[in-house]
Amino acid sequence: MIESYPKVVKKNVNLGDLPYFDGSDEHAKRRVQYHHDHWVEKFPRVLSLQRIADALEINLFLEHRFKGTFMPPKRGGKRNQLGGITLTTLNSVANSMSLFLQWIEKHNVNWQEVYAVTDSDKAKYWLPVYRYRKHLIDRIVAGDIDRDTGNLYINHVRHFYEWARKQRRIDKLPFKYKTKVIKKKRKDGNIDLLFTSYGAEEKGIVVTTTDLLIPKKYRQKKASNSELSPYEREELKALYSTHELTKDGPRLRVDMACHCGLRAEEIATFPSSLVVDPSLKNNGLFYVEIVGKYGKERTIMVSRHLMQSLWDYRKAAEHQTRLSKWQLKQGSCDEAPLFLNRSGEQMLAKSIGNVISKVRKELKVRGIVLKRDFHDFRSTFATNLAGFMLEKHLPLGFIQFKLMDLMGHSNFSTTQKYINFARSMTFDQQMSSWVDQLFGEFLEPLQEDALNALGDNSSE
Repeated sequence: MIESYPKVVKKNVNLGDLPYFDGSDEHAKRRVQYHHDHWVEKFPRVLSLQRIADALEINLFLEHRFKGTFMPPKRGGKRNQLGGITLTTLNSVANSMSLFLQWIEKHNVNWQEVYAVTDSDKAKYWLPVYRYRKHLIDRIVAGDIDRDTGNLYINHVRHFYEWARKQRRIDKLPFKYKTKVIKKKRKDGNIDLLFTSYGAEEKGIVVTTTDLLIPKKYRQKKASNSELSPYEREELKALYSTHELTKDGPRLRVDMACHCGLRAEEIATFPSSLVVDPSLKNNGLFYVEIVGKYGKERTIMVSRHLMQSLWDYRKAAEHQTRLSKWQLKQGSCDEAPLFLNRSGEQMLAKSIGNVISKVRKELKVRGIVLKRDFHDFRSTFATNLAGFMLEKHLPLGFIQFKLMDLMGHSNFSTTQKYINFARSMTFDQQMSSWVDQLFGEFLEPLQEDALNALGDNSSE
């Protein structure tokens, strides 16, 4: 089988400090050594057989992102001691750049072409970066990718151009930035804390963007019954009754998805250091900062009961055995994830999501068909929490803001879907009781947050 290029390869790479050439014989092959080694396992590199120089540029860009010398995270250093983005995020960037380089090779394009023939909008669309944007739009229309994925790809390419400009590899950016104001009018008497200040009819959020962003009109339309698919109470009851979920690891991973709205990849990278002994704290609720999708940081809420279960798992013999294997390979436990496989390595997101396949097989023997997947736990969390807050009569604006914050959504419209769905649901007594039990520890802190938000708004 002929391999396709460019592609992403993962190798162990030394990103140490103070490089030098070893050996004194100038005719012999000399190697680069470092005074201070810093080995990174499975570091992504973009490999090309035709555009070697372009691949080297991209790989230097990846290295600078990982080291934090370009676009470091706002709170860098928590997950990457070099101060840059995490390896998970870097893999996403490398994949985007590999696809960009594939397009460059196929169309024989010089990505460094940044000057249009004229200043007109029509002329600029012949520049490589806009032609690639058109290529992504065509893929969205064809159903190959969705709009969010297309915007992720083009944003990573945009960052590459910004890096190239900073490195003086290009003379100017081929695109321009612009600011726009997002407004939302109040249609009822509720105070909209996200968009509206006290005593004002409407308020806008100012955002900076570029015309590289793919418009919403290209968003793929999904069937309404597949867009949101939260688990029903009976499905959850059957799921938790399976043998697979009697095991501590799988059950806890499902709990984190269902009770905190975490994605599989966020559970896979969840640091062990975030788990604390609740007996040493008086907290009824724990606020935990995580790094989510696309490297975005957000704060989640963990109940005292769940934190205790996570702490028990962290101290259990099975985890300690796997942690010792991690330490032998990594030299330190500081950045160890909570969930490790038998080899002492970070679990893959796919492995975490596979729990549903195992549960589905068990339930099938009992005549129960489970149609939902692991990601639907996230919909379950968001919908039920929205319903819980609505039932407790918290201000609508606060519900909108809080849910958007907890879920890490970039678009308010995504959050609103969960609220609308929750409004349309009628919880039976059993389901309502389960939701109250699940989020009961959240109520008092949420009420305090809502009062504080109202107080902040009234003082403007």
